[in-house]
Amino acid sequence: MKKAIVIFMTVFLAFFFCCELKAATIQKTIIPAEADWVIHFDLEKFSATQIGESLLSEEGAFNLKKKNAQFKKKYQIDLLADIDGITIFGIGEQEKKTVACLRGNFKRDYLLGLLAAEETHQEIPHGKYTIHNWNHHEYGVFVDDNLALMGANEDTIKMALDVIAGKKANIASSPMMAYIDEIPSNAFFAALAKDISSMAQHATKVFVFKKTESASLTLTEEKKNLNIRLNFIVKTLEDAKNMESVIRGLISLASMQLEEAHKELMPHLERINISTEGKKVRVEFSYPSKELVDIVLGKVKFSPFSLLAKYNRLP
Repeated sequence: MKKAIVIFMTVFLAFFFCCELKAATIQKTIIPAEADWVIHFDLEKFSATQIGESLLSEEGAFNLKKKNAQFKKKYQIDLLADIDGITIFGIGEQEKKTVACLRGNFKRDYLLGLLAAEETHQEIPHGKYTIHNWNHHEYGVFVDDNLALMGANEDTIKMALDVIAGKKANIASSPMMAYIDEIPSNAFFAALAKDISSMAQHATKVFVFKKTESASLTLTEEKKNLNIRLNFIVKTLEDAKNMESVIRGLISLASMQLEEAHKELMPHLERINISTEGKKVRVEFSYPSKELVDIVLGKVKFSPFSLLAKYNRLP
C-alpha cells in the first residue's frame, strides 16, 4: 500500500503541479490553524481550461494515460475521473508533518481489503474514526466515503481529524485567511504560505526568501490566457521597495536578452504588472495558454528558462 501513495503522489502531483478540492475556494474546515502552508488545486476547473484540455488529451503528455491505467488496474481508482481533488497542507519544516486530503469516489471496502493484507497493518481508534497504519510510518483514514487523509505522522493526522470534528480551530483563525479571501472564484490553483523566512532559514542566500513573511500564488485562465498572480508580504516598507526594484531589474534584463532572439516574447514581458501597497508586493502576469502548453510538452524550445536559471539566487 506504500506503493499506492508513492504512485498516487507521483502521478497526480507531477502532472498537475499539485491538486485540490472540487470547490471554488479552499475548504477551511479540514485545515488546522497551525498549518504553515497549503496547496489547493481545483481539478474540475483545471480540466475545463485550455491548458487542462490540452494536457489531459495529449497522448504523450507525461505518460499520464498509461500511468493512470496502471493505477486503476491495481487500485480500482481512475485518477482523472474518480478524484475530485486534493488539499495538501504542512506544519513546520518537517516533511512528515504533511497531510494530503483526497476527495473523490473511492471503493472503500476494496482499499481496506488491500490494507488488511499488509502484515504491518494496524488500526488506531480516534474518536469516531479509525486510522490505519502500515509500513510503520504510513497513516491513512477515511473520514467518510468521499474524503480520505494520508500522511506520515500520526499526530498530524489526528490534528486534522480534530479540526474536521470541530474540536480544534481551523485555518479561518490563521493570518493566511487574508490570502484565502483574495483567491479568485475561477482560480484552479492556489498556494499559500506563512513564516516563509523561518521555513527557508537554510536558504539564507536567497533574497526573496529572507525578506518574505508570507505569500500566495493563484492561477486562473481567462480568454485563453493563463493568469498568474503572486502576492507576498515582506518585513519592511524598504524591503517592499527593494523587492519591486529587483523584479523590475530582472524584467529589464530579460527584455535585453530577448530583444534579438525572441522579439515575439517582448509583448508578454510588457504585460507584467508590479505594484506595492505598504509591505505587500503584487506581481501579475498573463501568457497565452496554447503557447505555454507547447513549451511544457517540449514542442517549442524556450531558451529564457536558461536565463531564469542563472538568477535563481538573487542578491
